[in-house]
Amino acid sequence: MGWNKKSNLAQYGQGNWDNFVKKTRNTTSEEAMRIAFANPEITFFFFCRETIILDRPPASQYGPFEAGDAVFFKGEPWYGNAPQCDSYEKTPISTVYINPLNNQQFQDITTYVLRDGTPAIDVVCIFAANYATNTIPMLRANNNYPPTKNPFNANIQDVLLSGLVKTLQNKGITVLLTIMGSHTETGWSQFTDQSTAQNFVDYLNSQVVTLYSLDGIDIDDEYSNGPVNNSSLAMVTTLMKKSMPGKLITKALWSDHDRFTANWNGNTLGANLDYGWEMNYYSGDANFRLGFYTSYMKKKQLCLGFSAERRFSSQWNQVGPQATTTISEGYAGGMMFAYENQPDSIGLMKAMIDGMDGPGNWNKVTAENLNKDVATSFSATKEVGNEVETRNRDCCIIV
Repeated sequence: MGWNKKSNLAQYGQGNWDNFVKKTRNTTSEEAMRIAFANPEITFFFFCRETIILDRPPASQYGPFEAGDAVFFKGEPWYGNAPQCDSYEKTPISTVYINPLNNQQFQDITTYVLRDGTPAIDVVCIFAANYATNTIPMLRANNNYPPTKNPFNANIQDVLLSGLVKTLQNKGITVLLTIMGSHTETGWSQFTDQSTAQNFVDYLNSQVVTLYSLDGIDIDDEYSNGPVNNSSLAMVTTLMKKSMPGKLITKALWSDHDRFTANWNGNTLGANLDYGWEMNYYSGDANFRLGFYTSYMKKKQLCLGFSAERRFSSQWNQVGPQATTTISEGYAGGMMFAYENQPDSIGLMKAMIDGMDGPGNWNKVTAENLNKDVATSFSATKEVGNEVETRNRDCCIIV
């Protein structure tokens, strides 16, 4: 998604505030990005670098607006000049799946930015943990072969213990852990009773999401040997929503239509998911691959998947054009699988990001320049009656 940063602008205080969603106090612009991403209905927010006085209605009923406040909206912005604030508009979502080769590769995700300096990668799915047993720890490294009490493969455990999850979050990047099956009887579609499902949810909540300060869980429902219960995912995601409010639930969309048509106590999988990333790589355009899911989720929750696996190399030329079409058709964005396969994935990300956001939006910022300004902006404003019409033009210098 990145963000289209509009410097020195806020929602016009005497404009239409019917699209107000909420205000968060004592935050940062980067934290506000993650808050906005967690709610697909939010389309933009303004962040107060300093206190701003908006003492006339309708804005006055939502004030005061102090330094560190982020104010979130849906729909279209109505900007007014505000030297104390910056506004951020959602742009197409960019998600990567990474089985990190090492901590440095994971940290380097923060060094890719759009032209305005906001993150080029919005969501990172750490791939993957294996649900192997209903005995704690329920996640087991290497599919529990050989038998182990370690919950994660060594490279993933290193990332989780390194503090790098917080490093990415501090840049405005959402970090999820993908959980898949383990070639055992357990799995996402194998729950048959609420008690077993709740035990798994409680384990994820306390021993995974809370312990490692993750933004949520990504579901990859494959590699399980047990009988399939089509209502299992509707059940377990309903329990996740209740037990982990505010945490994201996303899903790798693949071979799962029966799970979407099923329900559990009137609850459905589609209603419980925040986002989905389609994984039938290079098998058709966005409407062909995502069309089914639009009956259960909104287009702004759905991303088209691409893969950096070399077995797809003959089809990599589709990435840029399909990314462009995906956005023009109203879908949320794109996902790149196997981001660890570098340098191939880096070139493919450039094609995907530039295809979604326009040429020049995939930029590497070197370590020595991370603290420099990467964007400059200027705005021209003119007053029209009681309104302020702002024309904001952004340009960027990548150093």
